Amino acid sequence: MAVLDFPGKREELNKNQQSTLRHEFYPPLFLLDSLNQVCPRGSRRTPSDGPQNEHQSPEERFQTLVNKLAQICDFEPKGNTVSALAVIIHNGRLCYVLASNRRGTGAMKNARAGLQAVLNILKDSVEKRTDDSDEVMEKRLMREILTWNMVRARSYLTSLEKELQKCIAKCDTTEQGNNAKQELQRLAAFLPKVKDGQKSDSYIESTMRLIAAIQTSRESQLPTWRYIEAGAVADDTMAKGGCWSALQHSAGRLLSYRYAAHSLVNARHIWAETDLFRDFDIETVRSSLPNAKAGTLSPETVEDILNRAPNATKAQRKAYRQHAAELQVYDLNAKLAEQWDRKLEPIVHAEMLLHEWLSRTEGGTQSYRFFNGWQYIGTSKPVCKLCTDYFDIISTPVRFRPGHPNTYLNWRLPDIYVEGKDPVAVDRAKAEWNSNLDEMKKRIYVALLRVLQDKVSGKKPNDSNTYSERITTGDADYISKWLGKIQINN
Repeated sequence: MAVLDFPGKREELNKNQQSTLRHEFYPPLFLLDSLNQVCPRGSRRTPSDGPQNEHQSPEERFQTLVNKLAQICDFEPKGNTVSALAVIIHNGRLCYVLASNRRGTGAMKNARAGLQAVLNILKDSVEKRTDDSDEVMEKRLMREILTWNMVRARSYLTSLEKELQKCIAKCDTTEQGNNAKQELQRLAAFLPKVKDGQKSDSYIESTMRLIAAIQTSRESQLPTWRYIEAGAVADDTMAKGGCWSALQHSAGRLLSYRYAAHSLVNARHIWAETDLFRDFDIETVRSSLPNAKAGTLSPETVEDILNRAPNATKAQRKAYRQHAAELQVYDLNAKLAEQWDRKLEPIVHAEMLLHEWLSRTEGGTQSYRFFNGWQYIGTSKPVCKLCTDYFDIISTPVRFRPGHPNTYLNWRLPDIYVEGKDPVAVDRAKAEWNSNLDEMKKRIYVALLRVLQDKVSGKKPNDSNTYSERITTGDADYISKWLGKIQINN
């Protein structure tokens, strides 16, 4: 199958647009990232995918299914790729449309093949070529999923092995600590042997047994996992985390493969009579190219960036600078200075890329174009804050996976595409892009000042560098008024 392209001609950004990005959009984003690095607060853990909620509506079950399918398309370790998936009617047929970050043609072809292999197992089942029980089906799907994802799964196994040993050594001598130590030692015995070879049947079977053991342990050894959770909560106060939270993460990521297989088995029963697993196509959208013109940014101080906060009064800017000065106890300017050496190569995130392709092709994002009218784009990971803000700005009817508060420096708006050579259409498209960028700038400053406020108010009472001043109600009103109708949630 050919890779799907955008209709029309891609318009290059003009000098003013490039300048706005370099001088007004990315600097506050860099400062926001620096703030979060120097004085993180609260949990930094992203929850791993849990089991399917048995009380979900059919639409919610479908959303879970699409998220799980997107997840198993992310083969590469270290989280460098994120995949997005929509199920639509395309050329009169049901079609899975897949988009990913940072994937070339060969990698996208491989991801498509993996998705096809998993869906073919379900196709054989609903067409009665196989008459397997749910348990057998789940194992077949798990085996196929792990075969395609073994490089990534192996990174979780390596981490799990390392963190298990650290946590075993850290268990205290209380009754709960001794019980936790014994349970962790029992789980360590299930780790697959490297000598078996990562793609061998025995290695995959050993990995499946380990995952089953983790699930059984979580369900039957609640005191042990409460002990682990207490350690993970304590880890959140550390600058670089610790073994308990790393253990939770690795175990959770491995378990997510089993939850994915379980969701697919359930989906087989719900939609057996539809084309979802019977008669379908799989298409891919070409990944965006990094904006090579972004390059590196000109160095600025915290004060330089805060002074450009739009619509702020002189007194408000002074207050923000004072709050930033208070945070210099964390060497905020030094951390920001490190950022300017970074070379920006921003990309369009997978969910935005897929949404943009849908928006610019026949039928757009109207409900009739989606399976069962469910306007949904699933993703292998929660949607980042910048993507969430963008979708809110453009008021899309499409729904997405609940997001997380993280922002990423190498993020950018979708490219500008225009069909035909009408200069009015080109100007209109560029004006729309400019408007969206302006709104995104406001959102970044709102997030920046909110984090600044939280960091200052969260400092320890006995810190000798603490100023008596705090962000006032008037300042909070100033932050809120930027958003107009947009609700700022805690």
